[in-house]
Amino acid sequence: MRSYIPALLACLALTACSGPAASDSDGVNLQRTMKAMGQEWRGLNRSGDTEQQVAHLNELRQQAEQARQGMVRRGEQSQYESGMAEFIEALDAALEALQGEDIAGLADHLQRLDDLRKQHHRSFKP
Repeated sequence: MRSYIPALLACLALTACSGPAASDSDGVNLQRTMKAMGQEWRGLNRSGDTEQQVAHLNELRQQAEQARQGMVRRGEQSQYESGMAEFIEALDAALEALQGEDIAGLADHLQRLDDLRKQHHRSFKP
């Protein structure tokens, strides 16, 4: 019985230290939000149906708005916020092109979104 007590105390100490997933003071979990954005991005690229594409872009925009409120490394917040604003503007332009049935314009906007995504991932990768 005594040999289990130190092991039990160690487990309790580890559990107490682990706490919830990392998030900022506003409760935005950037890791989870960015993962959801990635899933929507993949869904958008796989869908060929206009309704599905609109749904993916709307969800991606909602996730981007949430991510925009997150906190990043000290000294990089304004750069992060302007990058997210640029990404959201490009999302809006892609939605307009899709709703206006401008397929050629949509391809250009999706390429711009992909370029922004890659650029900002390089800048803010932990």
